[in-house]
Amino acid sequence: MQFFKKGGFNIAKRWGFTYLFCYDLEKMKWFYSDILHLDLIWDGEGSISFKIGEHQLSISYNEDFSQPSNKFSIQPGWEGGTEPRTGWSLECDKEDFKDIVHSVLRNEIPKFYNEPKWKGYWSFPILDPMNNTIEITCTEKNIH
Repeated sequence: MQFFKKGGFNIAKRWGFTYLFCYDLEKMKWFYSDILHLDLIWDGEGSISFKIGEHQLSISYNEDFSQPSNKFSIQPGWEGGTEPRTGWSLECDKEDFKDIVHSVLRNEIPKFYNEPKWKGYWSFPILDPMNNTIEITCTEKNIH
């Protein structure tokens, strides 16, 4: 990690917040809590938030939200997807990866592959209820 001097203090840059919008907050809460097993840290009227490491993912209801197509985002790592829009990955340890994969397979979650694929890491791209692409990843080769 590169540190910068500012005002006599060492400051490391980090990604703090990501803001998503949706037309169905309950579906998003279910997906991010029950499918991805993220820690819900805020559940307010019209918004929810999850903690992922030091990062906070905030999701808000917006009546003007326009859902994108159900095509996957282009993501160079797994060389898949067709839509030039933002997507992200969620890196997991072996146990979390297996738990998420099982949750996806038990539910009708749109997935790019029927099962995880090894691409130099385990890759399992899925769509959330608003059609955001999330690649679930694990670098531990032996996950079985």
